[in-house]
Amino acid sequence: MRDTIDFGIDLGTTNSAIAVADDDTVTVIKNNDGWDTTPSAVWMPKPDLVHVGRRARERVESDPENAAAEFKLEMGLADARTSFARAGVRLSPPQLSAEVLKSLRADAAHHTGTPPDAAVITVPAAFTLNQNKATTDAALLAGFTTACPLVQEPTAAAFAYGFDDADERAYWMVFDFGGGTFDAAVVSKRDGDLRVLDHSGDPYLGGKLIDWALVERILAPAAARELGLEEFRRDNPRWRYNFAKLKAAAEEAKILLSRMEQTDLLVDLMGPDGGTETFEYALRRGELDATAEPFYERAINLCRRALKEAALGPADIDRLLLVGGVTLSPGLRERLADPHHGLGIELDVSLDPTTVVARGAAVFAATLRRPRTQTRVEGEFAVDLAYEPIVTTTRPTVAGRLSGPATGWGGYSVTLSNPEGRPPFTTGRIPLSGTGHFIAEVDIDQGRTSRFRVELIDDTGAPRPLTPDMLSIKHGEVEFGGVRLAHSLGIQLADRAFAPMLRKGVTLPTSVREVFHTAAALRRSDADAVIRIPVLQGERSRGERNRVVGQLEIRPKDVTIDLPPGTEVEVTFEVDASSLVTVVADVPLVQTQFEGEINLNDVRTPDAEVLETLLAETERRLDTLRSSSGGSADVAGRLARIEAEGTVTTAREQVRAARVDVGAAATAEERLRELQAELDDVEDAALLPSLAEELEGLLDEADRLVDALGDAADRAELAGLHGRSREAIRARDIAAVRAQIDRAGRLLVELERRSPDWPFTLFQGLRDMLEPTGRAQGLIKEGERAIAAGDRQGLDGVNQRMIRMLPKGEQDKIIGLVRR
Repeated sequence: MRDTIDFGIDLGTTNSAIAVADDDTVTVIKNNDGWDTTPSAVWMPKPDLVHVGRRARERVESDPENAAAEFKLEMGLADARTSFARAGVRLSPPQLSAEVLKSLRADAAHHTGTPPDAAVITVPAAFTLNQNKATTDAALLAGFTTACPLVQEPTAAAFAYGFDDADERAYWMVFDFGGGTFDAAVVSKRDGDLRVLDHSGDPYLGGKLIDWALVERILAPAAARELGLEEFRRDNPRWRYNFAKLKAAAEEAKILLSRMEQTDLLVDLMGPDGGTETFEYALRRGELDATAEPFYERAINLCRRALKEAALGPADIDRLLLVGGVTLSPGLRERLADPHHGLGIELDVSLDPTTVVARGAAVFAATLRRPRTQTRVEGEFAVDLAYEPIVTTTRPTVAGRLSGPATGWGGYSVTLSNPEGRPPFTTGRIPLSGTGHFIAEVDIDQGRTSRFRVELIDDTGAPRPLTPDMLSIKHGEVEFGGVRLAHSLGIQLADRAFAPMLRKGVTLPTSVREVFHTAAALRRSDADAVIRIPVLQGERSRGERNRVVGQLEIRPKDVTIDLPPGTEVEVTFEVDASSLVTVVADVPLVQTQFEGEINLNDVRTPDAEVLETLLAETERRLDTLRSSSGGSADVAGRLARIEAEGTVTTAREQVRAARVDVGAAATAEERLRELQAELDDVEDAALLPSLAEELEGLLDEADRLVDALGDAADRAELAGLHGRSREAIRARDIAAVRAQIDRAGRLLVELERRSPDWPFTLFQGLRDMLEPTGRAQGLIKEGERAIAAGDRQGLDGVNQRMIRMLPKGEQDKIIGLVRR
């Protein structure tokens, strides 16, 4: 029986693979077709008959109403279902993924004789919480009886390369461009420690987008012209069959163009009258590269972002590890090797990019002990062992605790022996403690797996049966530095700001607790009342620019009394090594704790109409920024980068397809959210000159007031303000500039409060803030009379009443300034 999980699965968008770590080798398990990879496709020609793999992939083209592929992009979406007409069923993405996993598990059973009860399954680093949960759901549906750990795909790839080249000390970058997703990871390998420093990625950037771009920008227009097809669009149900055929042809042509300069497409399509007509097109590699260029550009920019966040540059990276089928493209490889238009990092193509993730997952699986579900039998002895299954030392420690029918452990001992060791090894008898514990150091062979027999000797010197009676420890040169959180995780506040609780890059598992306050009351008499707190993943300060991955809900049934506004809520996030999250909310006021479940099963894609509205709004913002950039080089550069990545074009195409493809809707939503966030940044960049001018004006006024009214502490604070302001303006950091404006304003108020004219200055400011209503007008006139009479005390009273007329948020700001 295996001590470690050993099996690793790359559950891919286009193809999947399974590998196993046995002894000191990793083997990619072939399927029944003799292939290393299995197409991630499902075909159901009739009820209770399911085909997975090559035959199913072929039917996606010829029988699209009864076959499905590329459903990984829909993982985690509650409204995603694929209908199989002849079978009369509708399956969710986890159910479809489970069929692929079942097929891989059967291949493993054929290879080893027994189906594995657990496997490490890879997921993109850019996957969200709901997508990760959907993957674990698929594993359970596939029949795995033990929880399957998840590991991020670039981390698994780094393991595969590190395993095969264990002596190297370097910085690597993993460039993982698969069928549906893209991930970049910066990896450090030093003195046997393999550590992922930073991730960047896109869960909707993959070869599928390139295929569809070829179809929509080249093949479909040519077919419409040649065959006279009217309203020939992907979202027109009439042409569903034709677009499935063109998509398959585009994918095949893309693969062929990795080895040749031109390929001739011959595709049988349905003509205008319903008959079959052959569409011919000679596709050149140059056309493919030109179509794919925006997607390559986006992937390279994500790599640059990961390098920047890791405080590294391309010159610091020793090798670029290529992963995923898209990296077989000569055009992409040439672009990556170019130091000006790409990354200029030496490419490593020593491993098969289509199976390297599965290999790395198996390497990682060999470091994880297989959970034991042993049943204790009355009258038998058992041992709970504690040891690391893979170590970088040749003298690791093994500990254990015995249980069984002994009345006491005096005179009992255990022996750990490895007769196959080089040289053979035995601990000799190790006496048990009074509680049945033992601890020992064992010698293992360098670079090999050592297997030890565990023997129990009772107080009479007789051997006794023991379960388990074997353990294995592998010596490796690489030790994994831990899984990292790929995205910041937190909640959205009432003002729609994002409050990150766990920052991107923290080592998992981890937990954090923070206190928040409710913005509204929760009355137990209102059974329908609910406080909803969106749970977000992302890095943007504006909540709606991040991904909503769940809801934290507090309902009247969860509390024993009414909760007034401002009630404290302690929120605890726990994230395990598979990036799965648990949230607990504690309301001290009612002295009770309850689990605020994150509902990851109800994340849905917006309707096509919502996406179309959002696209129109985004395009209007973009047009406005183009016309009002005012010659700013920074704004022009940011807009040029957006154009180079083809984000708008891709968004338009995916929005059009959203009516017939849930995966396209999810892609469109992601693109539009990111585009809106980028336009926020562009707008900020356009505002920077005026904000810098405002800041400089405030600092000039502060200089004047400090000279007139300030002390040494004021001069020190002002000097710091000048330094931080220069740095913020130099760095073009809009948030930092705004923060310095706020600090400068507070310093000015503090200085002005010392002036005899402060009440008059405050009155002027309040007068400008109030709406000219009857009551406000009366107070303004009363204040003017107090000024004319030199009545400072009366003016103070007017100011206090004017402050109370302001909105609550403005009141708090003014009161804070007055009391400072």
